Amino acid sequence: MKKFISLLCLLLVACSSNNTPPAYDSTTPFYEYMTRLKGEEILIRGIVKTPDNKTYLLSDNEDYEFSGIDAHYLQPLFQPEYMTKLLKSNRRDDKFYLALSFDADRSNNFVKIYYKLVLPMKYLNTLRQSLKGLEQRWRIIYDDGNCGVSDFFHQEPSECKDNKPKTKITLYMGWVEKPIINGRIVKLNNRDEILKKSSRSIPIPAYLDNYRLKTDEEIRSEKRDKMKESAKYRAKEAFDIITAPIYYLMLIGVGPVMGK
Repeated sequence: MKKFISLLCLLLVACSSNNTPPAYDSTTPFYEYMTRLKGEEILIRGIVKTPDNKTYLLSDNEDYEFSGIDAHYLQPLFQPEYMTKLLKSNRRDDKFYLALSFDADRSNNFVKIYYKLVLPMKYLNTLRQSLKGLEQRWRIIYDDGNCGVSDFFHQEPSECKDNKPKTKITLYMGWVEKPIINGRIVKLNNRDEILKKSSRSIPIPAYLDNYRLKTDEEIRSEKRDKMKESAKYRAKEAFDIITAPIYYLMLIGVGPVMGK
């Protein structure tokens, strides 16, 4: 009987499944529905802003285009008040820190960007100004997790409940369940000329994770594995329901004997 229930559950799951690859989703990280490829460290050697509100980040081999509202969320990376100091001391002390990551969809040439930025508290107003007017896609912490900030533009470090002086700001952009910054992978025709004229004296280190759409066979294999697990669970559940009355009757029958 248990074998029959397993086969029935497997058939029901199979009938409700299909092998259609998931469509591109601007709000979901690639790792949730794509196959991860080899990652690599890259350097952002140039930054170009155009009159039509597009921002290009130029690496050695390709360029990343961000437009519209997404481009505005990169503004904290372009502030001269602190960026030179940050890149000179990045990861050598705990005052400045920048972790920049790209996720690349190699099947469609889409890219998502994430970054973590740590700055001394003296740059609070500069950071606020760079994000002014934008819908919150970030998480801000004053110091090391001691004070989460719900309203970055009005909540002051002095308002933290522990009443301790705060010395730094940590900004998470595109992480921690916030909307993601989306762009495209391109290659500018005049990129060599641009890099020659405006290459950054200190490039920005970054990490690039590559992904591709899953093949039909990969999708089928994953569905088969899920079907098997689901069938096992449903079979056990059905078996427990069917055998429960029998077990209960056995207990009733044994009860008086045990009581003697």
